[in-house]
Amino acid sequence: MVLTLVVVAGVLLATGPGSEPSDSGEPLVVSTGQGTLRGVDEQGVRTWRGIPYAAAPVGNLRWRPPAQAPTWEGELAATSFGAPCLQPAGYRYGDRGLKPRRTSSEDCLYLNVTSAYGDEGAAEADPSRPVIVWLHGGGLFEGNGSLVDPTVLAEHGTVVVTVNYRLGLLGFFAHPALDQDVANFALLDQVAALEWVRDNIAGFGGDPDNVTVMGGSAGAISVNALMVAPAADGLFDRAISQSAPGDSAARTLRDVRRQGARAFGGLSATELQALPPEDLLSSTFNVLLGDAPIVDAVLPERVADAFAAGREASVPYLVGTTSGEFSDGDFRASGSNPTRIRSQLGGAEHDALVAAYGRRAFREFVLDDLVFHAPAAALALEHAQRAPTYRYRFGPDRDGSTHGAEVPYVFGSEDRPGRQRLAEAMVDYWVAFARTGEPEVEGLPTWPRAAGTSYLDLGVDGPQPVERDPWTRRLRALYETVPLQLPESLRISGARGR
Repeated sequence: MVLTLVVVAGVLLATGPGSEPSDSGEPLVVSTGQGTLRGVDEQGVRTWRGIPYAAAPVGNLRWRPPAQAPTWEGELAATSFGAPCLQPAGYRYGDRGLKPRRTSSEDCLYLNVTSAYGDEGAAEADPSRPVIVWLHGGGLFEGNGSLVDPTVLAEHGTVVVTVNYRLGLLGFFAHPALDQDVANFALLDQVAALEWVRDNIAGFGGDPDNVTVMGGSAGAISVNALMVAPAADGLFDRAISQSAPGDSAARTLRDVRRQGARAFGGLSATELQALPPEDLLSSTFNVLLGDAPIVDAVLPERVADAFAAGREASVPYLVGTTSGEFSDGDFRASGSNPTRIRSQLGGAEHDALVAAYGRRAFREFVLDDLVFHAPAAALALEHAQRAPTYRYRFGPDRDGSTHGAEVPYVFGSEDRPGRQRLAEAMVDYWVAFARTGEPEVEGLPTWPRAAGTSYLDLGVDGPQPVERDPWTRRLRALYETVPLQLPESLRISGARGR
């Protein structure tokens, strides 16, 4: 009887004017500022798919800030995912003649909302639930919001929003003919999605005053950038950054505008906006070499510089990396020459840097440290001076956990034998952080704040607090000897492509 009363109370609180409850109790038809949506109910998990949060960025809206989302009359069936943003089908750095992925399109600014009244009990007890906005990875040139399954996070009492945003040269571009001080159109898409959440998420059972923006890899780059972007100020309350490469090589608007003029010389804005989409697929677009995000009016300074100066959003921050992010093959596939980079690191202090690591560790770890671990540790230490900050290192694989390996754990979809307990712990930690800004979970080890070099090790033996990071010595040596910027000369020689 008590459970029945709780469920009924939740239904009454969640159902507002214009909403129609499903058989399980939560509104399946929801009114938004654009019109009415009907979602799908799959065993208690409700999903609204393919919701347009901005106008299609096509024609004269290409390379413009996202325009107001369309409205509609009647009821829109939100039952199918929107198209992924334009991206290549099959990709190798330096390839010629890229073709678009078959389902991808310029008309792609869609998001999806997932919520549940599951067995965990949290959703029933709290009809206004914390919101997690997931920004997908993919190097900022591929991927989409439908590649993860938010079911488990929703069943743990959150409302999950996954987002498509413009990619590659459609998302990050400047040209003299466009005559504007914006190049980060993808970041503006993400801002528009967060504004949509602010204005509409209450109708789906989410709390617009408790929003966590979360991303992995390129999505984590975006999270860090949004913490610095003035347009995103006040649109989220917590941030989770998983395996973001550092942005010390980020290009300026002036540099990108010159690059655009070289690639598309002599074209007017109208001619640029009329180019066939396949002409805009780039085989050399590379976040590791500074192609995105760009320092412009949207992102007025590099993330590393903003954090160092204390100019980022002072929200609770959870940040970390995996123990074995990239192999040499991964770096080569992204347009870098790992052997050459290692041989030049430190310049005149190269031998001292190698000695600080030891030769074997230098070869195995220094590039991951340069690109992933040192930037994450620095952001954590700097942000911890202004807001609660929690750092992790994910490494349950004895030979090193690769880039993105933590994502199925965070979403509760890791089902290999012996891994479920760690996945359950990570879901609980992440949800607790989204709910309160503190990853405190009864029955699990206390996650230390990132004061000094402390962090939580998410390894083969489960969560373990670490008070002193054993990698500190080598990370400090790296920062003391290396300007954290990959110069143009380290691009693969001979690679061609817009």
